[in-house]
Amino acid sequence: EAKKIARKLRLKCSVFEKNDMERFGMGGMLAVSRGSDHPPKFIVLEYDGGKETICFVGKGVTFDSGGISIKPSEAMDEMKYDMSGGATVLGIMYAAAKLKLPYRLIGIIPSTENLPGGNAYKPGDIIKLYNGKTSEIINTDAEGRLVLADALAYTKNFKPKAVIDFATLTGACVVSLGE
Repeated sequence: EAKKIARKLRLKCSVFEKNDMERFGMGGMLAVSRGSDHPPKFIVLEYDGGKETICFVGKGVTFDSGGISIKPSEAMDEMKYDMSGGATVLGIMYAAAKLKLPYRLIGIIPSTENLPGGNAYKPGDIIKLYNGKTSEIINTDAEGRLVLADALAYTKNFKPKAVIDFATLTGACVVSLGE
């Protein structure tokens, strides 16, 4: 979809594959994606309408079972919506290009699945993120923080004036704010 939007509206689109993420050192993306048969994608859309740069980051977890720390089966079918942040960024980039906004906008979508496959990351694993910091995995259902850590750190390559993050971190919101 990102490539279609880019072609239609003359945006620059880069879709980084697993080997690119390995080269970049995106340990969060690589860890979360390990349980899935589908390879991760790290999507970067660029709209060049001005000098001031704003980055939009949208979590694109296309299905979140919780990984090894599996979620309860009730409402599991709704975990396909964990990509809503990524879809929001696609919509923003589309609208910005159509409206010819006077900004340089960068849309970043870390996209993967979080599944409990045989190669899935596990509680107790320690991973190294894009920014060089390490993270110990306590619960594999905290995948959003890991993919966003890599994506948010990646925004520094664009020297943005602002970074706006869109993510469905519903469990963390309930813990922080209540029902």
